[in-house]
Amino acid sequence: MYDNKQIVRNLKSGETMDRRQQKTQQAIREAFSELTKEKRYSEITVQNILDRANIGRSTFYEHFKTKDELLHAVCADIFAHVFCPSLTPEKHHDFSNTNDFRHKVTHMFYHFSEDKEELCGILRSESKEMFIKDLRVYLNELVNGFIREETEERFPDGLLSNHLITSLTELILWWMNRDCAETPELIADCYFRLLPSVLQ
Repeated sequence: MYDNKQIVRNLKSGETMDRRQQKTQQAIREAFSELTKEKRYSEITVQNILDRANIGRSTFYEHFKTKDELLHAVCADIFAHVFCPSLTPEKHHDFSNTNDFRHKVTHMFYHFSEDKEELCGILRSESKEMFIKDLRVYLNELVNGFIREETEERFPDGLLSNHLITSLTELILWWMNRDCAETPELIADCYFRLLPSVLQ
């Protein structure tokens, strides 16, 4: 099983990479992102990525062991920022001074909207299952940090968090399939109007 938390730790230590390594990794990411818009995930080969990024095979393997590891890293890169506990103001939104569940979810929708081209390429193919699996790991940590303890005790262990995570995952997929037609604020508001008052 691939260690999602290890990917995040690796990405957070990215500042230790020199500029050449950063440039190479960015070229790999961009090549993969372009290819996901053109082909199904199963049809993308490492050689396709090498050709598009204009790098050698050994260079690719210095950064990623497999194509699947690259996909996990793409997801983790997005999630690591979205779910980062310490945020800074950004160009189109500022959630740096908020720490409640509604703002965390709204912030997540902002970034999914901004990354929708790359994410839609992933979600249109069988790589969708890997994306959802990784997403649920991050949502689990987020949701469990806000569930009211007295509410959780009224349900079998894990049932409430699974319900909240599953409903949020399905809403994300529904929204992405609509090309993020609704604003992040509106889609977040819809999620909370569908929820009972079970969060802190």
